[in-house]
Amino acid sequence: MIARAVALVGIIAVVATAQLPSWVLDAQRALRDEIRRSMDSLAIEGIKKPYYLEYTLRYRWSARASVAYGAVLDSERTQTARVTVGIRVGSPERDNTNFFDAALLFFGGGEQEEPYRNRLIPHELTYGVLRRQLWLATDAAYKAAVEQYAKKEAVLKNRVQRDTTPDFVLLPPATVADTAAPLPRVSLGTVVAHLERISAIAREYPALQQATITFEHLPELVLFVNSEGRSAVKIHRQVGIEIVATTQAADGMPLAQTYAVYARTLEELPSWDSLARALRGLAQRLTNQAAAPAIEEPYSGPVLFRGQAAAELFAQVFAPNLVAQRPQLSEQGVQQQERFGAFQNKLGARVMAEFLSVESAPQQTMIGNVPAAAAYRIDDEGIQPEPLTLVRGGYLEHLLSSRVPTRRIRYSNGRSRGGGAMYDVLLLRCNDRSRVASDAQLLDRMMSILKRRDLPYGYIVTELLNQNLLYTAVYQQTGGTFPSGGDNHIPALTVERIWRDGRRERVRGVVVSPGGYQVFRDVVAVGRSQYVQNLLAPSVISPYQTGGAQYVLATIATPDLLVEDVELRPIEDGFPTPPLIPGPLAERAGGRK
Repeated sequence: MIARAVALVGIIAVVATAQLPSWVLDAQRALRDEIRRSMDSLAIEGIKKPYYLEYTLRYRWSARASVAYGAVLDSERTQTARVTVGIRVGSPERDNTNFFDAALLFFGGGEQEEPYRNRLIPHELTYGVLRRQLWLATDAAYKAAVEQYAKKEAVLKNRVQRDTTPDFVLLPPATVADTAAPLPRVSLGTVVAHLERISAIAREYPALQQATITFEHLPELVLFVNSEGRSAVKIHRQVGIEIVATTQAADGMPLAQTYAVYARTLEELPSWDSLARALRGLAQRLTNQAAAPAIEEPYSGPVLFRGQAAAELFAQVFAPNLVAQRPQLSEQGVQQQERFGAFQNKLGARVMAEFLSVESAPQQTMIGNVPAAAAYRIDDEGIQPEPLTLVRGGYLEHLLSSRVPTRRIRYSNGRSRGGGAMYDVLLLRCNDRSRVASDAQLLDRMMSILKRRDLPYGYIVTELLNQNLLYTAVYQQTGGTFPSGGDNHIPALTVERIWRDGRRERVRGVVVSPGGYQVFRDVVAVGRSQYVQNLLAPSVISPYQTGGAQYVLATIATPDLLVEDVELRPIEDGFPTPPLIPGPLAERAGGRK
């Protein structure tokens, strides 16, 4: 297995010179030949033939490892090949898509049916093996599409359809490629040795209950072919390191601190020494947090979001609304997108403070001296994205779209990733110099607001919990007991209370309740420098609908944000009982053997 993965690194180097190896050329030929055969011959008597067909082949070889306290928890190399079939029956004006039907199982059939989305196929690919897998997957996809089309037609016969937006828009043929730079060879053994050394630092902090470091290296070769004559080949490169530590306060409250970095190559990640410093800082923050008092009552007033907290607030509350979404028709009628659908009918409306703008720059690989891990040149539908100003002077100008038309957005702007339209590299900028302030000036403005509202103190938030880390590592370490605050609330990991006389104290048990994208209308000033965060963001369009990825790389660049009014709430959940006796590392720290 390891030898095969190393060989593939060499293959990618060949791809980068546009000299595709024979097995890749055979795979492309198999995709084209099976599309041609299916479009010519696939039919059910009395039923419409497909008018559009696409194949996506993803060949991934990965390396991952997880370590804790100087020891390896798991380590593995794998390679997989998966194929996804997209098929449309009817016509571009009305076909089987954009219809919600739970009975059809969005991932391409149940246990007794052939899968056609993310279908696992033999990774030792040959022309004949791939043709056979495509044949089976296409047959299943066509039967499901015919059934879905019939149900949709039956629903529409009993309804007056006011929205005449077509279901699809055809494009001319095109051949595109993004095989710029190969992914360097990664020695998993060397990486694990570094991680073991770094993770041993956690032994010096007895207040921690668990602390893990996870490494993932996920290069992927993607081949895309459709019946329009459009084809694409691209290399997707992704590597990441996540550090998560958890503990409990004396009252039992679960606490966490996280640190995560993602990039395209190992060389773009911070140095091993930087990661060691990150773990020490994280462990010390968690130790301090456990000793801090919990807030006891709700707060509504000015909050200063700094660094990661500003970027995470934007990523969770504002950015997902920038994606165009098509309401799904169902047997019960049109299902409006309640999840991040606030901007679907707000083009031209003010959605944030008038001195702020938002740009999408998917091909920008660097922001200052920080690599933009989410940068890309070709989306999943073989379309090259262009930069877009989404919000200008507070007013919404564009939404990010795939090839699924909506009432206001009829054409793709190359943002299909992970199964649907998704935000990419977003830059939040300030257009008014008078609103840009130093750290001291931001605090002065906060004090002015506190005085005007007769509030004794405000809050500074420097870290919010990322959703991916919450639902994976943090929940896993705490047995699902970590208090998240529920929907539309964000746990704050690092928070300071600042009094009007300048006194500060660290507090814990804080949940931010921003109340939706409107919180960005209440931004009154921003910091001078930008914080760049690469993150794994939840797909805006649910993978249960698309069959795509659950999390997709995104890059957010924001300044510090002073918001005039934000609601913070205390955690009021019941907590699990903490361990009855201190951990053994506490004895060692106290000098006992």
